[in-house]
Amino acid sequence: MNAIAALGITYLLITICSASILYFSFKGKIDASGRYFFLSELAILPGIFGVALSSINPEYLGTTLFLIINTSVWVTHICVLFSIYALWGETSSSKFFLSISFGIIYAVTIEIFRSTNPTIQVTTLIASTADAIFCFWAFVICRSTQDKELKENLFFSWIKNIELMLGLFACIRILSCFSDAPINPRLPTSAAITFYILFLILNVFRYISYQSLRISWVDHRTYSINPLNRNLMVVTQEKNSLLQGLIASNRVIGIGALASSLAHQLSQPLTGIGLQVETLRRNLSQRGNNHEAVSVLDKVNSQLSKLTSLVKNLRQLFNANYLDFHEVDVTSTANELLEIIEPTLEAKKILLVKNIANNTAILGDAIQIQQVLINLINNAIDAIEIANPTSREIKLSIGHETQYVVISIEDSGDGIDPELLPSIFEQFKTTKKEGLGIGLWLSKTIIQKHQGIISATNSPSGGAIFTIKIPLLQDSHEKS
Repeated sequence: MNAIAALGITYLLITICSASILYFSFKGKIDASGRYFFLSELAILPGIFGVALSSINPEYLGTTLFLIINTSVWVTHICVLFSIYALWGETSSSKFFLSISFGIIYAVTIEIFRSTNPTIQVTTLIASTADAIFCFWAFVICRSTQDKELKENLFFSWIKNIELMLGLFACIRILSCFSDAPINPRLPTSAAITFYILFLILNVFRYISYQSLRISWVDHRTYSINPLNRNLMVVTQEKNSLLQGLIASNRVIGIGALASSLAHQLSQPLTGIGLQVETLRRNLSQRGNNHEAVSVLDKVNSQLSKLTSLVKNLRQLFNANYLDFHEVDVTSTANELLEIIEPTLEAKKILLVKNIANNTAILGDAIQIQQVLINLINNAIDAIEIANPTSREIKLSIGHETQYVVISIEDSGDGIDPELLPSIFEQFKTTKKEGLGIGLWLSKTIIQKHQGIISATNSPSGGAIFTIKIPLLQDSHEKS
């Protein structure tokens, strides 16, 4: 066995090990880039085996073996090209098979030419030229990537440089064709053996570099997870979640500041309007025979009081330390809100089914309870608008269960994603494109301030059900 045969067997074993590592690391679920690289490792095996076999026994040399070796080498080059490009671009199966066809046609053409008995220099020159073209092409593809993170990855740079060096090695073979002893496995000279040792080392480093790349880089187009990059993927997702949370936090802080400023700006004109209305009411009362106008002004004053309370609560809503609880009738509070919301429901052709009981007094803040109901009803409206079911319906139930007031809101939408249910009340969790992810979180915070609980489930009919339980007034007094 000569040195070329020993190198060939060594290369064969290393390639088999590398292909096995790649396949089993991905557990058979290889993405496009991994699939092409895996195919490149499989494709080179017949070529390596052919070189080793011909070096052990030159009698095996012939048109068939040459065709197998050259086809194997060029199919491998094509697979590597597609593997590198698939890291950042979209590949096409039709283009891949077309390229493979050209590679096979090129190999067949060389064998047809070999039948004319050209010199070994000429055949080596033709094969080396093709190798150089493929390697420099792969180098250009590496340089052409538009993915900044991929371009900055150390192991991707190694792959790029290895392709460049393999191209230069092919150029050395081309230059050797102009000498009496070209670098060719059939001529195991000292120069050829040294050349193939370095060639083997470069290919081993290419295998290592590719697998290291898949450990240290995540494809941000698909965020595909495999055993090689699982830990990196988890860290990347946590980083992205943190950044999104910080962005949303800044938006929430901005909303809080805006709400406080807006409330301050509105409170002054509302106070002025209230004083003017009260003055007008007194003047009309003193003149007599203006009972209808006085009654209208009383209603205006009542609405102004509600608006003033709403503005006041707007400032308090973002103040976590503010608590101003008093006796609240949940039924009356809900009915006041429904007077405002029902026209919207009618406009959207959504039927509101009410089942509201009496004796639902709690210790709490009426405006904050209304805020929770607004959030849940708006979510129900959005769910119905998205699903667009034949039955457009929201069911609102208010009753009492042992020591709790129970509020239930059910919609006829598509329900909540089961994977999202356990974390639906977490801050910044949202399924809406323009959502902040604070509505349900804020609702839960408000209910917890009222010593209550809020939960979400999916209805057997398909919609979502939100349930709120708040202690009845007597229980709140007992706990305090």
